[in-house]
Amino acid sequence: MSEARAIARNAVTSYGARILLVLSVLLLTPYLFRRLGTDGFGTWSVIYTIGSIFALIEFGFSAGVTKLVAELRGKGDQRGVQALVGASVTLMSGMGVVALVLSLLAAAFLDGLAAQGERDAFRTGMSLLGVAMLVRLPLAAYGASLIGYQQAHWFNAGEAVAAVGFPIGAVVAIESGAGIAGVAAAYGGALVGAGILFAVFLRRTDPRLSMRPRFADRATRRKVRSFASLTLLADAMVFVGTRMDTIVIAALRGAAAAAPFAAAVKLQSGLQSLTFPIYLLFMPMVSEMWASGRRAEVVTRMELATRIAIQITLPVGLALALFSTDIVDLWLGEDAPSVTAAIIVLLVSSQVVTLSVVPAEKTLIGLGRVRLIGAIAVVEGISNLALSIFLVSRYGAVGAALGTLLTYGMLAPIKVPLAARTVGVPTRQVLASGVVPALLSSIVPGAWMLAAWSLLPSGPLRLAVGMGVGLLIWLAVGLRQVGVRRVAGFLRTKDVPQEARTEPPEAELLEL
Repeated sequence: MSEARAIARNAVTSYGARILLVLSVLLLTPYLFRRLGTDGFGTWSVIYTIGSIFALIEFGFSAGVTKLVAELRGKGDQRGVQALVGASVTLMSGMGVVALVLSLLAAAFLDGLAAQGERDAFRTGMSLLGVAMLVRLPLAAYGASLIGYQQAHWFNAGEAVAAVGFPIGAVVAIESGAGIAGVAAAYGGALVGAGILFAVFLRRTDPRLSMRPRFADRATRRKVRSFASLTLLADAMVFVGTRMDTIVIAALRGAAAAAPFAAAVKLQSGLQSLTFPIYLLFMPMVSEMWASGRRAEVVTRMELATRIAIQITLPVGLALALFSTDIVDLWLGEDAPSVTAAIIVLLVSSQVVTLSVVPAEKTLIGLGRVRLIGAIAVVEGISNLALSIFLVSRYGAVGAALGTLLTYGMLAPIKVPLAARTVGVPTRQVLASGVVPALLSSIVPGAWMLAAWSLLPSGPLRLAVGMGVGLLIWLAVGLRQVGVRRVAGFLRTKDVPQEARTEPPEAELLEL
């Protein structure tokens, strides 16, 4: 397959999988909100949030596996890839056991977070989820390896199956009377099904690769454990700083009070999905390029990724914030608490800042500066948790969203100058080529949406004219400013002219 076709395949399938996930979330959330009620939906949201701990275990370790597989392939070390994959499966099998134990402990001792009438369902749901993660986590090592092989389309196929399978299973569970426990079973089953597909697709990608777990040599185990544990630390602190807020609200104000925040988080996840496919491909790409000495390309990709991220998140975030009241009325219905719209505004504003600096963060991880990212994440997570506890105690669920905005709005931007320094360019260069053009291109769609919000009465018409037309303007301007060819160039990883390749000085590699 030609590189152009491979690029298109990875990009299209990445966005296709995320679109399916967004649609499933947007359609399933109001259904569960109405059918389960605020108590039931709040209880399910607590189960889902605790389950996100296992997801961060997966993503944290997977990021390390992906980075190291891409690096070894960049060096042409097939034997090293073999040892790494086997060690990763063994390590994540151990994490699966940990996930099962944590689930059973949560079922036994954290049922007070559930609504009064849903505690039995909470215990059953947590137990089922733990069993699912016991199977899912070892299989996730194969999914991480697929991305390291630059075969993201197979990973996306598995994720698409989960995105479609979960809402179907959840609706069947609700309509058959299985309730919250049935929704948890559907969620766990979808995750396991996707994991099985990861294993099948990795076998197809590299038939020579042994799929069995192995301990490998001490150096390989130490490398996987060290890097993966640091990426896990970073993701754990992101969880503490964002998703943990649902549990904080449930603990301080009750499961029903957590329901509007949990619903707003789903909408926030939709904004994340617009940039996730870029970041999925970006980190292993950076790692492979740096390992093969293509330093100048890393700089170019980071600048372009920053520009694309801002051009995507800023106008869409503005649309979600301006028309949050209209969205809540249409999406969740008039019974949704009025505070939901304010929570959406605060969370979306935080995400615009956070997602804009993810290219810098992924660059630092791809170049091995994961300790630095972990340290920043610890400060972010602990600060946000402490601030959320204080603000939720005083202001309710909206306090958690305010704490998130204050914490990440101040701390996340420091990753840009740190990444610029690591790749050896001035921060002003990244701002001039990545930030400023994106801000300027957002003026026209932003002005249209602001005018529609000011002049039209609240309702579906304002949502269609303001948000709908505004996003069409944003899409046209973005494609014109960045261009399809530049995006394709951003995703290109091969056929690079020899003169464009530069070897990083040995001293810099040692420092990294």
